[in-house]
Amino acid sequence: MQKVKNRARISKRSVDAFKCYGQNRSRLWDTDLKGFCLCAYPSGRKVYLVGYRNRRKQYCWYTIGKHGDPWSPDNAREKAKEILGDNARGISPAKKAARAYTNTLTLSKLIDLYLDEGPLDKPDKRASSWKVDKGNLNNHARPLLGKFLIDELKTSDLSKFQNDVMKGISRRKKTGGIALSGNASSTKGGPVRGGRGAAAHAIRSLSALFGWAMYRGLIKTNPCGQVRKIQDGTRERYLTREQAQCFFNTIDKLLERQEITQSQVDCIELIAYTAARRGEIQALRWNEIDFERRFLVLPPIRHKTGGVNQPKVIVLTDECIQILKRRRAQIKGDVNFVFPSSRICKKGYIQNLSHSWAKIVGTAELDDFRIHDLRHAYASFAINAGLPLKVIGANLGHKRSSTTERYAHLIVDARRSVSDEVQEIYNDLRN
Repeated sequence: MQKVKNRARISKRSVDAFKCYGQNRSRLWDTDLKGFCLCAYPSGRKVYLVGYRNRRKQYCWYTIGKHGDPWSPDNAREKAKEILGDNARGISPAKKAARAYTNTLTLSKLIDLYLDEGPLDKPDKRASSWKVDKGNLNNHARPLLGKFLIDELKTSDLSKFQNDVMKGISRRKKTGGIALSGNASSTKGGPVRGGRGAAAHAIRSLSALFGWAMYRGLIKTNPCGQVRKIQDGTRERYLTREQAQCFFNTIDKLLERQEITQSQVDCIELIAYTAARRGEIQALRWNEIDFERRFLVLPPIRHKTGGVNQPKVIVLTDECIQILKRRRAQIKGDVNFVFPSSRICKKGYIQNLSHSWAKIVGTAELDDFRIHDLRHAYASFAINAGLPLKVIGANLGHKRSSTTERYAHLIVDARRSVSDEVQEIYNDLRN
């Protein structure tokens, strides 16, 4: 069936009335100017665009800008006419815009452009990844490099930036926000801390920003490419058998004393038994559960490692099935989420496990143990049980075998017998 196009003259009335009617985006095509359209997103954001065919007969998109100050239906239409006119005269709109931008484009303005228009070019990038980039760029890159023109940034500037973030120079004080240039306002919240991890993540987000600028034709090379990047290292926090026993015994005791809730315990234990990521279980939906075949099937948008094509399959144990059946029996009415929020919230599912988690690890005296570390514990016990790394990696949802191989050093029990045998040989030789 051919998809029906939304058509109307783009005016203030039609723009205000038009909304996104799907999960991705909806377009309103102008009836007067061919190629001119408005793109509406589920978030409520509306962007003016114009499409045209270049000299190679390829269809190209030019993003005019977000609806609102300064772009209105009228001046967006005039801009669209200018772009189509340039293209008709053989002038590349993209190259013309790139030349105009790079002459006066500061890093701060590029950050604004990336956060505003980047999602158009990267529709499959997860919202959580955009949130990370936004935090790194606003908290570190903008205050330290925001006034630099992008075509003047050198590798030495970025190396100094990385070192400054590691030392905490871009740190925000607890009493206020950092002063941000451009259209961004001061960031509210807790203090921004430096360190090796912050520096590694900041330069990674900056590299993504410049990669997008290359795609848009704003720069020719990525200046982060020559930076000797700090390795943020790998956090390793596991549980011994005794600690794991204490962990689960503590849950039972706290639950019996009604110091933590059953719903939060069910969520935490399901994370432990499946080795799934926290967000995958918190936002779990009933239609993602296959009780008959005993596994979860998460669509690509719901997990970190699936790209745009592959769902993630998570195996369910007997204990997992019991937890899910208990949840089904306790929940009344037609609810989408396995762990619905008890309060009215935008996302609709349980948000905060911090109180119960802090109570559990505090009582069990498990210092510096996070919910995500349950994945490490799962890998540790599976490896020492003699299970193959490939199978363990599949259960953890790893796309690359190298990701799972970093747990190989945990194969201690199997190696102990070898050391004991060699010790016996040495002792015999000494006697």
